[in-house]
Amino acid sequence: MIARLPRVAAAIAGLATMAATLAPTAADGITSSSTVQAPRVAAQPVRPVKATGPSAADPVLGIPKPCKPQHAWPAGARPAEVKRQLAANTGIPLVGAGWDDPKNAPMVKIIWETLEALDCTSYLDVVKKSNPGFAINAAHISGWAFGDWGLTRPNAVTLDVYKWHEPYKAGDRGRLVRLVVHEIGHAWSQTPQAKRAYDRFGQLYARTGNFSDYGRGSVNENFSEVVGYYVARCAAGNPYARAVRNKGQFDAYYRLVRDEVFAGREFGPAVGQTPNCSLAPTRPRQLAQSVGARRVLKEKLDH
Repeated sequence: MIARLPRVAAAIAGLATMAATLAPTAADGITSSSTVQAPRVAAQPVRPVKATGPSAADPVLGIPKPCKPQHAWPAGARPAEVKRQLAANTGIPLVGAGWDDPKNAPMVKIIWETLEALDCTSYLDVVKKSNPGFAINAAHISGWAFGDWGLTRPNAVTLDVYKWHEPYKAGDRGRLVRLVVHEIGHAWSQTPQAKRAYDRFGQLYARTGNFSDYGRGSVNENFSEVVGYYVARCAAGNPYARAVRNKGQFDAYYRLVRDEVFAGREFGPAVGQTPNCSLAPTRPRQLAQSVGARRVLKEKLDH
């Protein structure tokens, strides 16, 4: 047993040498007081949750059955941020100084909600595809018009949101919704995809006649009217409501827009049924008492 001690001592010395070799040093970046750190992983960006807004069953101003909104109105955001988001949401360039004025925020909200209400259809996509430079211009329009297509600015729907303050305060906001859809309808009617629908409408117009008081005698204006009021079912004076009393006078117009423009998508009940207009504000009493004021406002909005 004593004879084996040198071998044991040698073995112990060997183990000590091995331990010294394997021991971490400060040069390795670890000291005796260090703790082992988990490997670092680059932070992954958090995807923002898209606001869905109200459900598809909830009406928005002027539209009883809109498409399900994909982007909630950014309440409290500055005009520049609202403009940036709306342009990104729709893929439509927004031009003109009207977007930047905080006083126009209620009018811009109407435009926002109207475009969202159309998002589940091809209405805007058809226009953008055929008109790569298509834009929406919020700016002053000379004269009395509240909106136009291609007149104030080429290849753009111009909306005079400054003039909109009067009808907005008067409570007839559904007709502002109809105005947005109406002006885009002019751009839609000039696309190749619209040819069949527009030709059929021309034949129907020759038999049926004027749809509204505005644009009497103009096929193009009547086409935009039947489309605008098809979406804005809660607009005051909607001829589709009169069609009920007139024994279905405009049923054929309604069916053409439903089938040829919106591929069956309806924004309210069928003609003859009362739409849910619970969000349509009522006119102030003082305006209702003035027949002359109503007539003047109607003439201005009939464009």
